Amino acid sequence: MAFIRSGGVRVLLVLVLLLAFGAGAGATFIYVSFLRDLPDLRSVEDYQPALTSRVLDHEGRLIGTYATERRELAPIGSLPDHVGLAFVAAEDSKFFEHAGIDWVSIVRAAWVDIRAGGIKQGASTITMQLVKQMLLSPERRFSRKLREMVLARKIEQHFTKDEILYLYLNQIYFGSGAWGIQEAARTYFGKPASELSISEAALLAGLPQRPSAYSPFANPELAEGRRSYVLRRMLSDGIIDQATHDASLEAPPELAERVRNEDIAAAKHFTEEVRRYLFERLGGDKVLEGGLTIETTLDIELQRAAVDSVRRGLEAHDRRRGYAGPIRRVAVEDLSAELEKLAEANDLVPDEEGVVRGLDVGEDAEGLVLSVDPEAAVALIAFGSGVEGQAALPDVEWAREADVKRRPRPVKQITQIFEVGDVARFVRLDGEPLVALEVGEEEEPPPAEEAPNFVSELFEGETPAPTLVKPPLARVSIHQTPKVEGALLSMEVDTGDVRAMVGGYDYDRSQFNRATQALRQPGSAFKPFIYGAALSRGYTPVSTLYDRPAVYEDPVSGFVWRPQNYSRHFFGPLPMRAALVRSVNNATVHLFRDIGVDYVIDYARRLGIQSPLSRDLSLALGSSSVNLVELTSAYAVFPNRGRRVTPRFITRVLDRDGTVLLEDIPLGPQPPPLLKPLELEDLQNQEITRFDEQDEDGVEPVLNVGDGYPDAEIIPTDQVISEAAAYLMCDLLQAVVKDPRGTGWRLRELGRPLAGKTGTTNDQKDAWFMGFSPGIVTGVWVGRDDSTILGWGETGSRAAAPIWVDYMRDALDGRPVLNFQEPEKIVTVRIDRTNGLIADVGTSDAYFQPFLEGTEPSESTTSRKSAGDTQRTLREDFF
Repeated sequence: MAFIRSGGVRVLLVLVLLLAFGAGAGATFIYVSFLRDLPDLRSVEDYQPALTSRVLDHEGRLIGTYATERRELAPIGSLPDHVGLAFVAAEDSKFFEHAGIDWVSIVRAAWVDIRAGGIKQGASTITMQLVKQMLLSPERRFSRKLREMVLARKIEQHFTKDEILYLYLNQIYFGSGAWGIQEAARTYFGKPASELSISEAALLAGLPQRPSAYSPFANPELAEGRRSYVLRRMLSDGIIDQATHDASLEAPPELAERVRNEDIAAAKHFTEEVRRYLFERLGGDKVLEGGLTIETTLDIELQRAAVDSVRRGLEAHDRRRGYAGPIRRVAVEDLSAELEKLAEANDLVPDEEGVVRGLDVGEDAEGLVLSVDPEAAVALIAFGSGVEGQAALPDVEWAREADVKRRPRPVKQITQIFEVGDVARFVRLDGEPLVALEVGEEEEPPPAEEAPNFVSELFEGETPAPTLVKPPLARVSIHQTPKVEGALLSMEVDTGDVRAMVGGYDYDRSQFNRATQALRQPGSAFKPFIYGAALSRGYTPVSTLYDRPAVYEDPVSGFVWRPQNYSRHFFGPLPMRAALVRSVNNATVHLFRDIGVDYVIDYARRLGIQSPLSRDLSLALGSSSVNLVELTSAYAVFPNRGRRVTPRFITRVLDRDGTVLLEDIPLGPQPPPLLKPLELEDLQNQEITRFDEQDEDGVEPVLNVGDGYPDAEIIPTDQVISEAAAYLMCDLLQAVVKDPRGTGWRLRELGRPLAGKTGTTNDQKDAWFMGFSPGIVTGVWVGRDDSTILGWGETGSRAAAPIWVDYMRDALDGRPVLNFQEPEKIVTVRIDRTNGLIADVGTSDAYFQPFLEGTEPSESTTSRKSAGDTQRTLREDFF
């Protein structure tokens, strides 16, 4: 017995040891396999979810967002109690009772899974869902579930229930791109989460389980079913009473309209420029997930005006170039099938009550030409079941044959444009159709339900449902998407703050920003730098220039160049003012040669031109490519009283905590700082870089301020030219606008002091208008990306200036009418337009011309005649 007892004890001891070893080994296996590398809870304690970075205009209006997860944190304590409790009722009714794990639910789910032979049902509490969202991957495995349970217990030990619920509501996905309760409230109801009603909270609480399936936008019936379920759960859990339940059930939430944010759409080229800069400076993760607040200089109202002006201008150019023809043409026997396709494509099918919506004014859609009436000069266009429009000749007479090589032939007959079966894109115009379709001379028009159906008349045996309610006949015109592109940049003169930037006709069509990235020849828009340099070399606004034929030969290449004027004839001798007003090419080339290529290049550098400039006479006509940013900022020097203008597009960047990361960010690379200018005697005694040092491409090196442009008046600041010289240039560029023969004549309709210059390159490949008021400077470019011609007569005055005027009408609205401020050392003299001398009292054709003190003319017409001067009087036609 003792042996047995002794043996039994030993066996029992061995069994205990084996059991302990097995338990230890099992625990070790579980720890090594599942629990060894559990995530650190510090990431939960320091809750830093990915937040949306917001881009604001200069008045704090939203113009763009950057995000990987579109999320805005709901502040702690801002949510009404019923919001959190709705989610508790929907997802975890025992949330306030368990310690992170609902064992009853786990046993129930395990039994279901065992019977199904796999994981079919979860038993996750809100805490466990938070763990899955923040700390673990979402795969459905037993090992992950075990880790989830352990971490849920730890979270319950470290955080209060309210804190866990707050983290959960800000972390989860609600569908439609919305992460977190705050973004969900804005997405679905257009309000902050703090304003959610019980009914709205119930709808949102039903989404996290299956966000896409239960989306009220995509599946309103399923969403309503989930809302009702959550309300029932809230009632059964005692969160709301019966009366509140019934009232909420009978008050389905009103969803926010899913409309395109027009401000964000209008600012896309600008916000993409901001994004590129911030990615390079701060890194993509910081921008996409850091919840930055990016304050910019943009004015979204002016931005919308700029986008509209550019689009209207490019569409007007496209219409001037003619009609490219139908998208396709279908046979008469296929018209019925084509119309059914168009109805679906245009979303113009009858609803359940037989009502068909019509096209909104400004809406464009594909349409089918059903009939063409040559006598009435109208075409009947169908867009869908019972949705018809009328294109009358006056609304489409621009649709000439497309031909950019010559002046297009005018359209006189509607049949020159349309044939039955043509499918083209049309846009609805405002107003009633210009020509009423006849319904009979002696008869009263039939009631609406008996009105003739033009589609059924064409397709025998195919009639719409008798309950069809058609919209009235619409007035339409052909809509073409322009192939030409354009850009606009507008900024404040004194600060350089960019108020509007348009990089192309449509950002969705092309993300290339032609305002900042494109390098194009400025043509005559470069001339003000030549005339400004001439003023600094002793020329005056009435100095005589000579417009005569000339031939230049490059001594190295042997290339022969014969510059010509746009009008193809020469004006002879004429004042400098008249040469700029008329944009006379040959006179400018002669002036450029006389004052020196290098001198002009340095002058342009001072004003802000940084692109490479060729050291040859073709530069006089703008042969070297520049971008719109540098050209606009260079023009801004004139109204800014000779001070360099640095364009700025970002004012501040703040992180999620409000700490300032960046301030005062300039747009584009900035020119090197100016060195202190040298006196003439210093230039003679000091070794400096000369212009004859070229790189292998024949482009002059970047020069400092002392090279070629000595000016003792300039101080070592951003004062790059004297105030007097800047004022004289403002006056000369005003003459381009005010003079009846000036290329900027279109600006006169705005009725205030304005100045500017057109630019047109050879064969009309580029068209520019650069101009300014005393407060705003704006540049416009129009051209094609492939540098093909714009078309016959498409100059800067015709293609670009109308866009400038259209935009500046809005930009100047509400601003006081100001004159350009006259500085010291300026005298104004009344000049005889016929000879450039001081006008006599009786002179009728005269104007007031400012001069730098001491450079004004000393002779009048009378004194010259009395002295017997035989110098030929310039012909009146020259001025």
